[in-house]
Amino acid sequence: MGACISARRAPVNRRLDPRARGRSDSRNVLNFLEGHLPLVAGAILTVLLLGIHGTTRDPDLRDDLKRAVRMLVAFLALRLIARFLPEASTPEGLRKALGVGWMLTFAYGVIRAAVAFALKLVRMRSPVTTPKILRDVIDFTLYALATVPILQSQLNLDLAGLVATSAVLTVVIGLALQETLGNLFAGLSLQLDRPFEVGDFIRIGEHTGRVVHIGWRSIRVANFRRELITLPNSMVAKEHVKNFTQHREPVGIEVQVGVSLDAPPNQVKQALLDVAREIPQILVQPPPLARTVSFGESNVQYMVRVFLNDFALSDSVREELHTRLWYRLRREGLELPHAQRTVHLRREGGAKRRELADNTVRDLLRQVDLFAPLGPEELERLHREVVVRRFGQGERIIQEGDEGGTFYVVAAGEVSVRAGTIQAEITRLGPGHYIGEMSLLTGERRAATVVALQDAVLLELDRPTFARLFSDYPGLARQLSALLAQRRTQLRAVAQASGGGPDHTPEAGRILGRLRQLFGLTHE
Repeated sequence: MGACISARRAPVNRRLDPRARGRSDSRNVLNFLEGHLPLVAGAILTVLLLGIHGTTRDPDLRDDLKRAVRMLVAFLALRLIARFLPEASTPEGLRKALGVGWMLTFAYGVIRAAVAFALKLVRMRSPVTTPKILRDVIDFTLYALATVPILQSQLNLDLAGLVATSAVLTVVIGLALQETLGNLFAGLSLQLDRPFEVGDFIRIGEHTGRVVHIGWRSIRVANFRRELITLPNSMVAKEHVKNFTQHREPVGIEVQVGVSLDAPPNQVKQALLDVAREIPQILVQPPPLARTVSFGESNVQYMVRVFLNDFALSDSVREELHTRLWYRLRREGLELPHAQRTVHLRREGGAKRRELADNTVRDLLRQVDLFAPLGPEELERLHREVVVRRFGQGERIIQEGDEGGTFYVVAAGEVSVRAGTIQAEITRLGPGHYIGEMSLLTGERRAATVVALQDAVLLELDRPTFARLFSDYPGLARQLSALLAQRRTQLRAVAQASGGGPDHTPEAGRILGRLRQLFGLTHE
């Protein structure tokens, strides 16, 4: 009978207990939230990160958010797979692996996004870029802190106890990672000190080049031969580091040259400075600096220090300095010392002219219309007074605005005549043409700049030579004045693109007057 009563009460209780029905509904809602809340949160977070990624202009934030979105997308995929797998037919190991996978990817994605926004706030307060190695260490630490509890809760692993009780494993790992950990901490130290950044030109030991990568284990440097050199951080931390481009300030380079003991030091230093000022890559400010360094057994050592905006130009500038110095010192008769002793037997005054054959010099002088009135004997005398000058490619032979007391005939090579503030090219001259006559004969300043387009050989005559010619040939001054006036008018016509033919007489008279005044001529 008791059994019957119990049987009758059971259905009555099920019908009349609303509290039990409410508790059941709450459990269903909780189960729903536990199953779908991470999925919904991950989807919302992914959409938000994608929106911020598309609008921000910060490249570092974009890169971090891209990686965070990848993690969250992987989480959504694993979570959906785990949600819809049939429980009855799915192995327990696979379900646990999927659970660990979506938990880790969700945690990693959230951590990556949080670190990205934290570093963005740091960059807004400070213009200094956050080192990549520091960001990697922060990520790795937070990943480890998130991984340990997930593995412990889902796989029932006691990771802390396992590591603490395994002394052999600890020793093995410590020895295996000794060099790696050394590079890691050295890299952290370098990033805290910030002796260089990506893009800087540095010298570490015997290696010089541009930093192209800074990592947690090593840095990579690209040298001038385009070789990529990988240097461990532990080695870099022990070496002296020279940074040539920090804060993008001008960097100085030095070139030393030995010159004969007989050369006057002030003359050599002036030549060094003149050559340095001619090279366009060398800065005007700070100005070049020339110094006498030391006296040797066979030479005097001089140093010239110049400044550049880009250290990558240092090799080419050094090469240009050495090349132009050879031509400049040779023209001024300043000898560079040789390792061996050489005895030269030569006629006094004829060394420079011997760089060209005598017949070549005579033929060139005959081609110059200024010397057309001269007879054979006077041309021969003029030939003996000629000095041969060599100019290297890119050297300035004549500078616009300078005073000029020399006249040149192009013997070999090609020169460019330029004028104006932008140094526009007026014409190019080859063998047989002459330059510098107007300034030499009238005392006017140089009207144009002349630059050697290639290695050029020129014949040089000075003002005393023309003074002697005017003294020996009384009518030569008037003839040269007419030739100079005609030449100037032609050059003006070319420069102004004008086809007219102005009267030469007033110009010739003005030139003749200047010529007489300069050379002290009183006869017609």
